[in-house]
Amino acid sequence: MKNKYCSLVRAVLPALFVIAAFVLNATAIAQAPPGSLWYNGDLNYVNALPNERDPSTQAAVYDDFDVAAPLGWHVTAVFSDNIITPDTATTGADWEIRSGVSEGNAGTLIASGTTNSPLLTHTGRFFFDTPEYMVEVTGLNVFLPMLPAGQHYWLNVTPVSYRQGSSLNTTTSGFNCVGTPCGNDDNAFWNSTKYFFDHTYNHCDGCNDFSMGVIGSVVPEPATVALLTCGMGALLIVVHRRRGA
Repeated sequence: MKNKYCSLVRAVLPALFVIAAFVLNATAIAQAPPGSLWYNGDLNYVNALPNERDPSTQAAVYDDFDVAAPLGWHVTAVFSDNIITPDTATTGADWEIRSGVSEGNAGTLIASGTTNSPLLTHTGRFFFDTPEYMVEVTGLNVFLPMLPAGQHYWLNVTPVSYRQGSSLNTTTSGFNCVGTPCGNDDNAFWNSTKYFFDHTYNHCDGCNDFSMGVIGSVVPEPATVALLTCGMGALLIVVHRRRGA
């Protein structure tokens, strides 16, 4: 079996280099952070919905994504894009991944946490004269298996502030998206002190899909691991022969 995979190396490696070059170039153009497995898309300048936790407010936006890999994903970071007013003083972030969410139903909590050191990165965009920031939670170690057809995960990343301000998750139509769904399936929910997992489109015009994403790596299939192992072995043999020449 090993020889079978190794015999494919000469034919496959050139194609892999071409694909890698294309992916690197596309990543440089897109707004999705490096390593994004799912990104729902850039701000479409249509609307935004409160997504914040402070002394007076609790509101969280959830949008759905699919794990499109037979052996699952290893998630290392999650993020959401929010317009945040200067007086908000973001000091943390809550995050959750759920499955089986529906209207009035929180589904099953798969993983969650809170960090006091989120990464805030200005996306370079402004909406309502307010800067948009990517609020990212890093250092995660979460395994997500691929769900049966028709089932989804839902992600929420909520900025936390010690004083009252304003943080709103921006809407998207899927531009520059990565993975699926791609900012176009109207399957987001809003959970707050007043509403319990209600459809987001019930609360503002154009509030159908929201800018957020998942970063990590795909768990490779055994055949892929074997192929890469053979490829590295072939490269090492070439290097050894050149040094011995």
